[in-house]
Amino acid sequence: MKINIRNFLLKSLPYLMSIAGGIILYTGAIDNAPNDNLRDLIINVSASLLSIPLVFLLYDYTNSRVSNQMKKSIANSMSDKLNDVLVNTILMLRDAMGVRNKLDTENLNRMLVWRVPEISRRLNITPRFLDKLHTCHNDLDTLLFRNSQTNTLTPDQTQILSSMARNMAHLINESKFHKNRRVSAKYIENIMSQILDWLDADSVAALNLAKHLSPDVSEKNNKK
Repeated sequence: MKINIRNFLLKSLPYLMSIAGGIILYTGAIDNAPNDNLRDLIINVSASLLSIPLVFLLYDYTNSRVSNQMKKSIANSMSDKLNDVLVNTILMLRDAMGVRNKLDTENLNRMLVWRVPEISRRLNITPRFLDKLHTCHNDLDTLLFRNSQTNTLTPDQTQILSSMARNMAHLINESKFHKNRRVSAKYIENIMSQILDWLDADSVAALNLAKHLSPDVSEKNNKK
């Protein structure tokens, strides 16, 4: 982790000034105080100045630890929920295109590069598909809204997921109002391309998603 020296020095300046002030007052009180009462008062003030940095440093350390732990917890939760949304989206698309082969990374990667003609030939948009599409879109929108408050995702990840949510919204509208099979297939092609971009952009996300692509998960979601 890179440290910005300028920001570090600016942040440390108040603490250093407080320590310097405490030392100067203490030294002056010992050598130049005209009487014991004034010397004791100045020593007490200097002790306070010396203790202030310790109090704030302890506060900053504690706050940093709590904040980092909270960010880690939020990031883990976001990752798990994103995996659920992506798995549900993949299962939804497989079902709409009649894909019945084993759900593993090899077959998934093969499906994700299909183009409009192949998708259009296979596509079967049903009320069940639209219900699942609405659910996936709403879940993805919720995660993006939470990310806008926590900044858990990188800008590239946010852009990919935002584009995916937008294509889902277009697909919903197309399926409801125009019902052009080829246009719907184009939106699905875009969604699958964005899933592929997501996996290519984040190797950890790809590994996590692969763990979710198990027969048990597939069977459980297909029964919903």
